[in-house]
Amino acid sequence: MLILVVVGVDCDLRRQREQLYVLECVDERCTWRLKASSLRASNLFKVTDFNYVHSCLTDKRFCSQKQAVSAFVAAVVQDKLVDPKTIYIPTDIQRDIQKAYGQILPLAYAIVDSENDASWEWFFVQFRETYGQKEGMCIVSDMHDGIWKATSIVYPEVPHCACMFHLWNNIKTNFRKSQKQIKEVYFALARAYTVEEFNRHMAELEAIDSKVKTYLMDIGYDKWSQAHSKANRTMTMTLNIAESVNAANKHARDLPVVNLLDFMTTLIQKWNYTNRKDAVESFMKIGAKYEKILADNTILSQTMTVLPSTEFLHLVIDGQTRNVVRLHERNCTCGRFQLDDIPCPHAMAVIQKFHMDSYKYCSDYYNIDYLLKTNEIPVNLLPDETTWQIPEDVSSQVVLPPKGKIKPGRPKKKRGIGGWEGNTVTCALCGRKGHNQRTCRNIPKRD
Repeated sequence: MLILVVVGVDCDLRRQREQLYVLECVDERCTWRLKASSLRASNLFKVTDFNYVHSCLTDKRFCSQKQAVSAFVAAVVQDKLVDPKTIYIPTDIQRDIQKAYGQILPLAYAIVDSENDASWEWFFVQFRETYGQKEGMCIVSDMHDGIWKATSIVYPEVPHCACMFHLWNNIKTNFRKSQKQIKEVYFALARAYTVEEFNRHMAELEAIDSKVKTYLMDIGYDKWSQAHSKANRTMTMTLNIAESVNAANKHARDLPVVNLLDFMTTLIQKWNYTNRKDAVESFMKIGAKYEKILADNTILSQTMTVLPSTEFLHLVIDGQTRNVVRLHERNCTCGRFQLDDIPCPHAMAVIQKFHMDSYKYCSDYYNIDYLLKTNEIPVNLLPDETTWQIPEDVSSQVVLPPKGKIKPGRPKKKRGIGGWEGNTVTCALCGRKGHNQRTCRNIPKRD
């Protein structure tokens, strides 16, 4: 008999009675399942059925959570805690998660007098003069009004997409009553790989609350949906990278300008060195994050059946679904192969059956050599101030504080929500926008 206490499991409670609990994975197609029944009507439960193997991908399990759950952190750190003498602090956890699941390469950082339309346009003008416009380029932001206006002027040809978490926060604000029912459907919509899958989830959303569908349609499906995006976002659906930089320099932003710039230089120098050192010492052919995706997809492919038509054209049967894989085009009808730029489970089934090289079908940008090139440019170091050679025309200038009225109170470190994002008050009594329940003069709505 096994008596189990489950805490923080990333799952949904499907059935609950006084004497029965049934837990399933958040991905409806996953086989992970736990069933427990009460022992003689007590508060103790006996696990009667437990399939602990997830048949879904990791990103499916964690796409609805911005913060890492305990199980995710445990999977990263468990091997480091085998020796009880090991000292493992939170900064070590951050380092190892960053090493395993992604790296940050800041391209530009600026200090301006105010975050407004003019400063954002100036920033993107400087950025374009330095980096130009690349093929397949895409801008992902929180859709701040200033960013939206500036990019439409400086980068009119480049698709501008929204962070799915920022958009979800706006949905929670505007549709409080239905947010619990639509959360899972919304993230499934954003993550959908094909238009057919998107339409299926959109029908589910419309059945729950048609107003949310109208809201998302007004924003534009191409702004937040992976299936409708005009550019390949290659798994970049959030602003986690930018948020990580903000979290790293949160306290440094209170420093004087010179000290802040020195902090940012040191921070980026440290990141650059660590990332390059990890790439040099790695024995992998691609980054650790992508190695894990390949491993997950390989496991999922084990139960699939491959029916070849030609050397590069195959039919892959996965349970009740049929997908066509075109290896030479790096394409699969499930949509993952071409959007993620890495073999999907169906493609891995073909690759494993015919003993092919899976790395050949991964994006070149995932290659360890490209990671080395990414960090090969050193950060220019700043020597001691006594050795500086400052031109006379620069040293003679007197730099004055920026003009402007300083607002009373403590400066805000979080931006305000722009008008584009729907920062409109909705009355809880009548349901109309533009006022709250205290100032409502309308007849309360009826169910």
